[in-house]
Amino acid sequence: MAKSGKTAKKSCCHCLCSCEDEEQVAYLYAFDFDHTIVDQNSDTAVMEIIHDPIPDNLQRMYDGTNWTDYMDKIFRFVADEGGTYEVIADKISLLKPTEGMIDLLQTISTSRNTHHHSKLLLISDANTFFIQTFLTSRRPPLIADAIITNQADKTDEGYLKLTPYEQQQACPLCPRNLCKGAALERYIEMKGPFNKVYYTGDGGNDVCPAMKLTENDVVFVRKNFAMEKIIAHGNWKGQNIDIKAKIVYWDDAKTIEEEMEF
Repeated sequence: MAKSGKTAKKSCCHCLCSCEDEEQVAYLYAFDFDHTIVDQNSDTAVMEIIHDPIPDNLQRMYDGTNWTDYMDKIFRFVADEGGTYEVIADKISLLKPTEGMIDLLQTISTSRNTHHHSKLLLISDANTFFIQTFLTSRRPPLIADAIITNQADKTDEGYLKLTPYEQQQACPLCPRNLCKGAALERYIEMKGPFNKVYYTGDGGNDVCPAMKLTENDVVFVRKNFAMEKIIAHGNWKGQNIDIKAKIVYWDDAKTIEEEMEF
């Protein structure tokens, strides 16, 4: 059974505090998308709809740091090979969710009817088209309070135009197109305070937001994925990994739900 929400007192410190208000209980439920909500990489899944291999000159464009720019070119190639918006949307709608994840997200959505200040936030290196397509294809549709990700727009030429969420160089742990940690902090500043923040992820780019959490918060780390290995190593990209939040390792969403308060 998930824990019940606590009675709150008035906020007296910064937006990640555990101070509570008698009239307001607010939780932030933040999730990654690829390998967290869905059980695969949505970008690479789209490549499966085409029959011809990706040309070598296109594959060589990826240098390890420019994934968003690379995928923008891939989307053009997919469109040239017959990958229409409708075909891509059908593929994304059929992505397999991680075990128990849809039930968990529905529980969170329902809980917001009681705790109106609680928020469901998605922070992802995927894109708006993929995430919104997947969420709206559920029955009933899932509605996030905010989606922080790269912008994908339909063009007159018939392909998805991918625009990075940002161009950042301040954070060495995150890719250039999105610092999830900074994005999480900005969201909390705008929409908080929250009694508790829950962050669920799997990859290297989920380490930075995990390090922004406090002792009052919880980070859910998927077992046998990059984030778990980085935390175990304790150092990544020359940075010491210092996570103050409680760490819970998961391989299905039931583990997450049992730790959450609603």
